[in-house]
Amino acid sequence: MQEYITKKELLEQMNISYGQLYRWKRLGLIPESWFIKKPSSTGQETILPRKKIIKRIQDIQSQMEKHSLEQLVKKYAFSINSDVIEFENLYKSKHLQTEYVNAVGNYFKKPGYTATEYMMIVCCADVAKKERFTTRQYVDLLRYALPVAQKCDRLEKRCVIFAAGGDYHIVLIDNTAGIAFDMGLRTMGDYNFESMWEKLKEEL
Repeated sequence: MQEYITKKELLEQMNISYGQLYRWKRLGLIPESWFIKKPSSTGQETILPRKKIIKRIQDIQSQMEKHSLEQLVKKYAFSINSDVIEFENLYKSKHLQTEYVNAVGNYFKKPGYTATEYMMIVCCADVAKKERFTTRQYVDLLRYALPVAQKCDRLEKRCVIFAAGGDYHIVLIDNTAGIAFDMGLRTMGDYNFESMWEKLKEEL
């Protein structure tokens, strides 16, 4: 279960100022979606996911001595739906077989992909490997999946890929949401975009 910490408690515990916290937020070092408004006895207060925000601040503070603010922004503030990963970088991924990358290049012919599209390419490759798909079947799955990825506007999502009646289906839901299928559907893969991106971005 997700634990939260109030903004006031966070500032005291991490010994940072209000200005620092919101500067890091403005620069994209801390996701805006982590700042959650909730009613309180005094009107309204801001809470944040405890483990995530504490770890992120610790990471920022420990790296500020070794890296410039510009480097930290590049590392943490990558825009998932606007910044583009060049196609050639897909060959660097240890999660993608060369034949799959070749198939993506030959069929879609795009010079680059957003972070969510890249993660969807990896998710579908994982399913293809487990299900022993041909490259053609992998491309067919991506034809369903990439339009879904293009509608994703934040990392706090789960991607569930399932089969029903011989067809493939992809759904994106919030990380904290539960999902249950009837016996006529078979889940082929269930992926947390947020934790996945933390690993994948190191390869780029």
